[in-house]
Amino acid sequence: MPPLENSFLKVPLQKIVQLYCHEIAPRIPKNNKLVSIGAAVILSLVYLIINKAKPPRKLRHFPYISHFSILKSTYYKESVRDRCQRVHIPIVESGKSNGLFLEVTRNGWVLNVANPEDAKRVLLKHDLFPKIDISEERSGTLQSKFTIRPSMAMTSGDQWKRQRNIMNPAFRRSMPVKLFGNLTQEMFRSMENKGNIFTVSDLMERWTLDVIGRAGFGFDFNSIQTKESEWVRRYGCINRGLRDPLFFLFPRLDTSARWLFTDRQYIHEQTEIFLNMLDEVVEYKKLDIKNGVADSALDENERDLLTLMLESGEEGSGDMSDYELKSNLCGIFLAGHDTTASALSYAIHYLAENQDIQEKARQEAISILGDKPCDVLPSIEDTKKMTYINQIIKETLRINGPVARTITRVAREDSVLSGVLAPKGTLLTVNMFDTHHCQKIWNDPDVFNPDRFSENGEGIREAGEGMTWIPFGSGARQCIAMNFSLNEQKVMLSMLCE
Repeated sequence: MPPLENSFLKVPLQKIVQLYCHEIAPRIPKNNKLVSIGAAVILSLVYLIINKAKPPRKLRHFPYISHFSILKSTYYKESVRDRCQRVHIPIVESGKSNGLFLEVTRNGWVLNVANPEDAKRVLLKHDLFPKIDISEERSGTLQSKFTIRPSMAMTSGDQWKRQRNIMNPAFRRSMPVKLFGNLTQEMFRSMENKGNIFTVSDLMERWTLDVIGRAGFGFDFNSIQTKESEWVRRYGCINRGLRDPLFFLFPRLDTSARWLFTDRQYIHEQTEIFLNMLDEVVEYKKLDIKNGVADSALDENERDLLTLMLESGEEGSGDMSDYELKSNLCGIFLAGHDTTASALSYAIHYLAENQDIQEKARQEAISILGDKPCDVLPSIEDTKKMTYINQIIKETLRINGPVARTITRVAREDSVLSGVLAPKGTLLTVNMFDTHHCQKIWNDPDVFNPDRFSENGEGIREAGEGMTWIPFGSGARQCIAMNFSLNEQKVMLSMLCE
């Protein structure tokens, strides 16, 4: 029997789903929303089940997870990390596992890579395993407007290289530790006026929002002082919309069927306002540079990334269109805000839970910054001395990394991973969470232990041993803002411990 994805059912059912979204849904009265939404979801689920019940024959030599498992996780709103812990880890830790398994996604069956050797090959051979292009599939969705656009993170080949050549110098030059310190002091002052009980995750989200606004493109959200400011509410609205699993799984509901969802329409409107603000910021920055009024009073490393990116273009590193600039600002915004806020929240949790580790971090901070009865702002040189605090950050990112897996990639030619053939066209992802939590790689992987990353710890591996710590990826496609984020965390944690 031929695989279902090649059967006669595929094309007719796909056309039925498209016909429903484009022709039927727009004609349904708004008072029948629940019926029409339910019909769209059921049609999409039927298509998913029939079209993807089993992997293609050429991939069935890999173990695979039933698509019903995905539907179960979706029904119970299980997070990606919880799902990895419950479903993936028992697979990769089994005696016969080589850390390779298939799981179905919206893009089709994807080979998860969860062993250090194969992870290294996939991450370093970015020309052999380029990222897939999902811009057309997601066109018109909220995700497309804010994250998929032609940014460096989502492109490949010459387009990626051109943008990387412009952004690399900007990120090398920008390390605004003074700004990090000033905003930390501002946060402390704000805390003094608001009682003794705080929600740490809320504080970190507001602090990192102000950091990325000012360090990214010179815009002050004033989030630390004014929690309910217009721009804080607007970005919070967009952020919630980007996380909604219903519209991620069924993008048609976010495009041709969006009229059914008043709240979704509102989120799109708020996104347009936010993107228009970025357009204005880019235009003002260009005019400032043209007229020679860019803020040259700041130290080179304290200038915002947008200014430095524009100057890189002026200096011959290449040009980016305004559309590309805005796209990359959105990418920097998301990567620099949510991920760092989450990492800091978890780090503070672990420090509160482990008083001995907290004390050791405090002693290191005092040895570097002193013990004066006032806040001392760390310098770049100070951050380089924070060995133990860096270990805390690395262990936090191992257990609770910013993302669970890489953006899906595709094998451009037949490739061998752990002695098994991955045919040309195979979709792959490096599963960071599984790699970071596998007992075959780490001792007691769920235990918080910064000493793993000490000079002789298990986290320090020889180059030939593969990649075991990969929260930011690796190779040429490694997160360009890695050092920016690490130093941001060092400044916050050292001043908090001091």
